[in-house]
This record gives sequence, C-alpha cells and structure tokens, in this order.
Amino acid sequence: MLKTTYESLAVEGLKKPFEEIARVCKNHGINFFIVGAIARNIWFAANDERPTGTKDIDFGVFVADVDTYNELRETLINGYQYTPKKGNAFCLITPEGIQIDLLPFGAIEREEEVSVEGVGLTTVNLDGFKEVFERGTVDVKIGEEVYKSCSIPGVVILKMIAYDDRPDRRGKDVEDIAAICQHYPTIEDDTIWINHSDLYDDELEHFDVGMIVLGREMSKMIAGNEKLGGRVEKILNEAIDLKSEFISIMIKDPVKETIDDKRKILRNILRGLLENDS
Repeated sequence: MLKTTYESLAVEGLKKPFEEIARVCKNHGINFFIVGAIARNIWFAANDERPTGTKDIDFGVFVADVDTYNELRETLINGYQYTPKKGNAFCLITPEGIQIDLLPFGAIEREEEVSVEGVGLTTVNLDGFKEVFERGTVDVKIGEEVYKSCSIPGVVILKMIAYDDRPDRRGKDVEDIAAICQHYPTIEDDTIWINHSDLYDDELEHFDVGMIVLGREMSKMIAGNEKLGGRVEKILNEAIDLKSEFISIMIKDPVKETIDDKRKILRNILRGLLENDS
C-alpha cells in the first residue's frame, strides 16, 4: 500500500473534497478511483519525489447508467454546494474553487462513449478506464483514509489515450508520460530487479530494462481487449515513426535530449507491451 499525505500532493485543500467524493459515492453504491495528475502525484510523493501541481482532480466513477451519474452530481451540487462548470458537463467546482472531473465509465458507456445532458463537452471516450480499474489500481493511504488510485502503468495508458483523443489540447499528458518514464526505473527499482531479472540477460542498461518493464505492466491491464491493445500499440508506433507530435512534446531540453533518445524509450515500452506477461 502506498502512503502519503494530502499536503504532499501539491494541491491545497484536497482533504475535504476527497472525503466528500468518497462519502457520496459510498452512499450511492458507486465505486471510484483516482486518476490523472493526482494519481501521478501520489506515486511521486509516496516515493519521496517532488510532485507538480495540477488544476483539476480526476476521479473515474463506475456507474451503470446516466441516472446514477446524474444523482451523484446532484448530491454534490445540492448537498455540498458544488457548482457545474460552464462548457463541461463532467466537471464540478467545489466551494473552495477546486475543479473536480467525474469521469463515468462501465455499463453507462454506449458504443465506447459516454454522453450526458449539458452544454459544451457532453460526450467523452473513456477507452481503458474499465480495464485499468479492474487490473491496474493500487490502494493508497492518504492521511488516515484509504482510496483506490490508478497505478502508474495505468496512468500512462490513460494519458496516451487522452492525448490521442485530442492531440491539439492534451500535450500536458505527454509531458506527464515523459516525467514518469524518467523516474520509473529508479522508483520501481526493486520490482524491476525482483520480477524482471530475465531482461538483464540481454546486457541492457537499467533504464532500458525499466522501460520494457513499464510496457509489460501496461500489457497486463489491456490483455484480452484486442481493440484497446491495438490502439495503444498504434499510438506508440505513430509516435516512434514521427507521425504525431508525441516525441517533440516529450523533449523539454533540446540540448540534452534527442529524438532518438525518446524513440528508444517508446520502442522499449512497445517491446514490453507486445511480450507475453512474465
């Protein structure tokens, strides 16, 4: 179990909305998990790395239908004084001004999309949420409360898909993936050595092994969903072939980082993704 504190997550005032979301979801019989930048920050903070700030808090909520989702929103609006955000039917603002994104997935999805009533953004594609929720969550203790959070390989999957859905607006997701790749071999050092020692038979550098392991861990979540696996593979191949802006976004310091460096990272992730679970 990961352990951290609310204060360590680089966003002020998290305790109250986290407890409120947990309470309301429990009362409505809804399972949920932490996704997005806060899930990334939990991983960083729990491993003594400094997280970066984020403007919104993302929760995946596992709901059967639109009525259940609307009841969740209405309870937060009427009982806790949350307010809808103009132009985004999936977002609420807490009385303290924190943006909460409630991303519904599960039986509510129709033809891989979720549509709700509202103005502006009313339809989202949440490919991968169900698979990551079922196979890629970790328990995290924040203060005295325990939540389910998206694992880091799951974060990478969902951020790849988010970028692919809206590449003109989701470049920050690629930046987050680049930061995760930078830290993954160090933070997950024990797991890599203990569970994936076979990779050192090829005399690979530890960083390269870490990227292959990241791909292997991602593959465990999408195994059995050929379409989802194919989509993640396509995203990686297009990035490697420079058919998207993915790699150029990954590069933050052109003096120290090269296109070939980033292509190698993605090739190693792809290698792990395409291997059988080990």
